[in-house]
Amino acid sequence: MKLYHGSTKKLKVLKPTLAKGINKFENQKAIFLCKTFNHAALYAIGKNLKNKNSFLIKPNKLIIAGKPKLSSGYVYEVNVSAKKGPREQYSFDKEIKDFKIKKVSWKDYFSKILFVKTKEELLKHLK
Repeated sequence: MKLYHGSTKKLKVLKPTLAKGINKFENQKAIFLCKTFNHAALYAIGKNLKNKNSFLIKPNKLIIAGKPKLSSGYVYEVNVSAKKGPREQYSFDKEIKDFKIKKVSWKDYFSKILFVKTKEELLKHLK
């Protein structure tokens, strides 16, 4: 199945890492994947915000509390049989060496980024 992974880094091998998420699926050691290129691109851009700003990624929207400095990232197209999880995510627990890669700029996705003022306002978008 064709899936996509978003990252801040240009990598030669995709390796499973232990994630910190909001449910059991998102707290496993895996490579996390999306069904669409655009969803993965939002992760590639949003992951630059870890430990700096509160943010939430949905399939068609990146929601950020505050006014952060945004960066570009990379989207990896892979063809693997992955486990489906919640929120349009998939996980794969082995290294991936065969993929296509494309650099993405936050400027190309600005229309899909929503800025909110507070973390409380951000949490309203979880529903």
